[in-house]
Amino acid sequence: MTRQEEKSSPAVIGEMYNRLTDSCAGALGGNLHVGYWSDENDRTSVTEATDRLTDLVAERLMLTPGQRVLDVGSGNGRPAARVASGHDVHVSGITLSEHQVQLGQARPEAGEGPGRADFRLADAMRLPFDDACFDAAYAIESIVHMEDPAAAFGEIARVLRPGGRLVVADWYLSGPLAGDDAAVVERFCRMFHVHFLTTADELREQADRAGLKIEEFEDIWPNISRSFSLVGEILPVSAAEVGGETGEELADCGEMYRCFGEIPQVSYVLFAALRR
Repeated sequence: MTRQEEKSSPAVIGEMYNRLTDSCAGALGGNLHVGYWSDENDRTSVTEATDRLTDLVAERLMLTPGQRVLDVGSGNGRPAARVASGHDVHVSGITLSEHQVQLGQARPEAGEGPGRADFRLADAMRLPFDDACFDAAYAIESIVHMEDPAAAFGEIARVLRPGGRLVVADWYLSGPLAGDDAAVVERFCRMFHVHFLTTADELREQADRAGLKIEEFEDIWPNISRSFSLVGEILPVSAAEVGGETGEELADCGEMYRCFGEIPQVSYVLFAALRR
């Protein structure tokens, strides 16, 4: 497990997303997560590819109309709105960013009831929901921000009904790091306030301890790796338009994202688990 030495508070992580959400979403086709391409010849746009990852997550939730779904780390609200409207379910999105809450609440799909989504400030390690109140949950690139991933899995399991499904899409490490590779990953974690990059075994153990039985664990790195070079190209353009300190931060983020994607041990998992 690679751990960021200096822990970032939820407030610090939220402030980062307040600053960077709009530009990063622009680089990722409107979403704040990587895209999925079928192979190297797939010419799908970034927007379609990032929406496709949302759809792959939703497919594994096996949703039925009227269910309640939790989005752990809802970003700008686009995935929650897509899942809600596409499956006629209600999605509750949580985030540490006030700006992201505002973006989610401004979406046409915002509201209560099937086909709609609501958004609020909340910490996944201390969820403000009753036990067993959700039929399903998903977390796209948010577990890595958790100071205690095991506690986050435990909280998600607590609010899921028995038999409810959790789907996670996130980075992990497929092998040990050394030398320059370790230094790049350490800088990446520090820049993006990533607390942990776990191994596959650690993810399985954390989920199991929380009462979650993993039914599918698929490494989809070959399908998403293109995102890192694309963001590395696009963010510097946004940085030049924004200017100032935020522009400099965006340029650094783009370069670091590109470098991170070139580390051989960096992988990306899509896993589905059942609440026991």
